[in-house]
This record gives sequence, structure tokens and C-alpha cells, in this order.
Amino acid sequence: MAMLSQVSNKLKQNNIYHTIKDNFIITRKSKVLIQEVNGDLSYLIGVIAGDGTLIKTKRKKGGNHYVVKIYANSTNFLEQLNRLFELNFKNSGKIIKDKRKQNTYLLEIPNASIYWYFEILNTKYKDSNLPLFCTNKEFFNNYLAGLIDTDGSISCKRVQLKLKDKGLIYKIYKKIKEANPNEPKINYTKNLPYYYIRFDNLFPLRWKTNKFKNQEIPV
Repeated sequence: MAMLSQVSNKLKQNNIYHTIKDNFIITRKSKVLIQEVNGDLSYLIGVIAGDGTLIKTKRKKGGNHYVVKIYANSTNFLEQLNRLFELNFKNSGKIIKDKRKQNTYLLEIPNASIYWYFEILNTKYKDSNLPLFCTNKEFFNNYLAGLIDTDGSISCKRVQLKLKDKGLIYKIYKKIKEANPNEPKINYTKNLPYYYIRFDNLFPLRWKTNKFKNQEIPV
């Protein structure tokens, strides 16, 4: 089923009034372009899987608030991500200081249609599974780039990717044999187990580079 229909069905199930015109979902507060997964969107899904969250909270007057949040220590990075939201959804969010942590900012997008878009596509890798669109090599490469740009680090020509999810790190390890990955290993951060792999930097990173220079995300 096309993403437009799937997002519309989720809005109906949650009693959110809307209409559809062309490829846009129109609610009382927003007009959102809904399209199929592409390179930009698979990259954003990787970013959200790494350092983002989908939040659904009850409203006092009934119904729910729906918010997508992405955290980073760089406002420049969040500005580039915000531009991707504008390009692909014709909507953007706002960047604010995270009062809970020093040197941390967040991009906040309060929008039900965008929230359900990412929820449908299994953004927060449930049950250690890659999103279904990762069967497409281009989309997988962009998804992995999003994870690396948030949960990865680069030294010379090798990437280290560290995740809490053991099952997911093994699935990625098996899928990137052309990048010469090392067997997954475990280390502990604040007494919590994390799993990591190292592999050649063969993927289309949009922020981190071999020289540790921030780059603008190409349009």
C-alpha cells in the first residue's frame, strides 16, 4: 500500500480529521507532502534511529500530541536535517536548546502526518529488524549513512558503528561484507552493553567525513 494511504489510515484510526489533495495530507494545522521512500528519507530514518525519537503524548483536551525529535551537539547539522524535512515534506521544525544536557540541541517537528510516516517505516528498529526498504541497496546505504552520522565515528578510512541493539548490529554486519567488516564486539558505556563493528568507509555519508570536516547535505 502506498505511503499516502497508510499515513491517511493511521490518521483515521486516531480520529485526526484530514483531506487528501494530490500527494498532500491536509489537516487543520498543516499541509504535508507524503511520498514513497527515497534516498533522503531513508537517510533521515537512519538519523532518527540513531539519535532521534518519536513521541506520542496525551492532550488535556483529548487526542494526542505527535512529535519527531532529533538530538545533536551541532545546530549546523540540525539545520541541514531541517532542510531535508522541508524538501521532502514541505514542512520543517524548530531547533531549540536541550535544557537537560550541556552542548545539546534538538530539532523538533510537531506533526501527526510526519510522525506516522516514520512510525510506519519502523524507524526505531523494532525487534532488531532493519526497515523493509533496506532490501533496496541505495536506500540501505543511505539508512546506514544516517546511523553512522549519529552513532558512528571515523578514523582514517574505517568507520566504527556502535549500537545498543545486538541483533541489529549483526544484521548490518552480514549485509556489508563488501566493506570488510570486523566481527562485532562488545564494550560497556556507563555499565551498559554496546555492540560495535568497524568497516571500510564506502557509504554516502552526508555529515561526517574522513577528515572530520562537517559537510553540507547535498540537495
